[in-house]
Amino acid sequence: MTGPVTVRAATDDDTKALCALYCDSVRCNRDGFIQDLGFHGCLITKTLLWREKGGDMLVACDGASLIGMGALAPGDDGRVELCKLHVDASCQGRGIGRMMVSRLIALAAERGFPEMKLHVTKTQGPAIRLYQSVGFRFTGEELFATTVFGEPVQFPTVHMRLALLAQEPEAAVA
Repeated sequence: MTGPVTVRAATDDDTKALCALYCDSVRCNRDGFIQDLGFHGCLITKTLLWREKGGDMLVACDGASLIGMGALAPGDDGRVELCKLHVDASCQGRGIGRMMVSRLIALAAERGFPEMKLHVTKTQGPAIRLYQSVGFRFTGEELFATTVFGEPVQFPTVHMRLALLAQEPEAAVA
């Protein structure tokens, strides 16, 4: 890193770097992500849809270099999903993921979402520990099964949630 890391909403000027970071991150974790990027949908289109519903895509920058990303994807149930959290491999272990998660949690609460949820493959131990350290709790596990490039694939996945608003009753989080 060359200077202070800043976190801000992604802009159109970030598109190329954002997509490159996402592709590199997916390629680096063959056990944790579906490698067919077409399966995930267009990152930019998704960002625009999320913003229409109160979500957003944030980026972390070190000077002019985009080194991290994370998104809020509003669901039809009024809750929001933390997703697309990726940090450039050369910058991992420096607290950037934690900074992104903290900003995403604050933004979700500010926008009135009562709860944040996420899912992550079990192969992503550091991410799971990060989520636990900021208060997420396990709500279930599943074996996510799909077909990619015509072949069946399975990913052991954990689900986690974090209450954001004090008035959200604990019992409602099942």
